Amino acid sequence: MTPFGVFLEKIRRSRQLRQKQLAVDLGINASYISALETGRKEPPSRRVLERLIAALDLSDEEQTVLWESAEQSQRSIQLPDGMRLSEFRLVNELRKQLGKLDEGRITIMLDVLALNNPNSKQLKTRRTDM
Repeated sequence: MTPFGVFLEKIRRSRQLRQKQLAVDLGINASYISALETGRKEPPSRRVLERLIAALDLSDEEQTVLWESAEQSQRSIQLPDGMRLSEFRLVNELRKQLGKLDEGRITIMLDVLALNNPNSKQLKTRRTDM
């Protein structure tokens, strides 16, 4: 499952909709809804996401979660221009470890990355946990 798939299933169920009902509302195939929820497909296009917002009557907070979960669930990423060689190395090493990392290591890496962003949720969460 992906963050988007988890969100979609949760919000669909909260609206007491079956996959088939939601698919009809969106004008898409029910098997596509299933594939999105299980993470077999990447999040849909912006157009479909906007139709989801309307069909599910998402609140502002729910819309924010939808966009964040869709971004987090992308399987391919665009590396920015101007990356340093050390950043290429970092990205490659991380790529090699994906699927093998335990929660402790993930937390450590998120904490280190949060050091550059004082508004980071991760950093705030860690500070209150201490």
